Amino acid sequence: MISRERVLKALNHEEPDRVPVDLAGSLTNAGIAQKAHSELKDYLGLKGNEVEVIDVMQQLVRPDKRILKKFGVDVYGIGAKPPKSWKLVIEEDKDNYYYTDEWGIRYRMPKKYGYYFDMIENPLANSDMKSLKDYQWPDPHDPGRTEGLEEEVRNLYENTDYALFLNAPTSGIFEKSFALRGFENFYMDLVKNPEFAKVIMDKMVEFYLSYWEEILPRVGRYVQIIKMGDDLGGQSGPLINPELYRKMVKPRQKKVFSCIKERTNAKLYLHSCGAIYEFIPDIIECGVDILNPVQVSAKGMDTKRLKQEFGDRLSFWGAIDTQRILPFGTPGEVEEEVKRRIYDLASGGGYVLAPVHNIQANTSPENIVAIFEAAKKYGKYPN
Repeated sequence: MISRERVLKALNHEEPDRVPVDLAGSLTNAGIAQKAHSELKDYLGLKGNEVEVIDVMQQLVRPDKRILKKFGVDVYGIGAKPPKSWKLVIEEDKDNYYYTDEWGIRYRMPKKYGYYFDMIENPLANSDMKSLKDYQWPDPHDPGRTEGLEEEVRNLYENTDYALFLNAPTSGIFEKSFALRGFENFYMDLVKNPEFAKVIMDKMVEFYLSYWEEILPRVGRYVQIIKMGDDLGGQSGPLINPELYRKMVKPRQKKVFSCIKERTNAKLYLHSCGAIYEFIPDIIECGVDILNPVQVSAKGMDTKRLKQEFGDRLSFWGAIDTQRILPFGTPGEVEEEVKRRIYDLASGGGYVLAPVHNIQANTSPENIVAIFEAAKKYGKYPN
């Protein structure tokens, strides 16, 4: 069975020949940090090949194709193309690196002990309804976004066996609104100034509707998975009151998700970190097929319970703990973690094995190898 068939069969809630596995198919989630990737290549004795940085903020790289082959990875990620109207420029001073993204959000990474960029400036932090009209929203129709994209995706479809994973160009409606306004400001907006919050989120909806209407006619027939993201949970509970979410955020998510589902047969994948158990019925109702990252260290995210309650309607992607087990555990603990998640989630299909989130810079190559060795060992059906 080829990778594309394997992944689709699992996502259709059937049992393929083995549990599918992913490493960086979603590019910015379940990816790998540059330092961890470099050490992994050294450990495996792999020389040469340029490293492609696929996420500057998180300092993530596209894994060497030899690693994908060695680990039996079934998924290949396709990223949104950058617009012609914006160019990444890394600035620096004595202590830090900086850049500003196409949304006007500014980031900083310390030169000493810096492994990723943190957000430090929000372009709408001081805006109100009147001044919002002066903000220059990114152009979803910018020709740079589609330049060469159809040819690239068609080539991958025709000449590889991978399940192809199309990534959104930015974070979701809820999450990007925070980034534009600042966390404290937007939380206050949701309660004290809801009309302003709605305008910002509606602008995000407009961006995404135009973006997907531009992209999907070109590549929708070639890809098997399409990603959207919106973090709704923290470590111990929701980031937003569920009722407020249902009133303010859910209808807007549903509008964008429906736009995607109407234009492709690809499965819709939602990345949403944290303790999001309370939102799962809502995201299913919105048309989501796949939940990622299944943050098993967060409250209420027990994999056995999730499978029992939602496994007939939702597939799970991730679940191998990156908060404690991968960076701080032993290879034996990693093996037990993989074994447990396969046991909880894989029966009857509906599971793609991957790290909960990105493999961080301090993760040993031995533990990374242990993930995929354990997946081969325990990933045959019946589990």
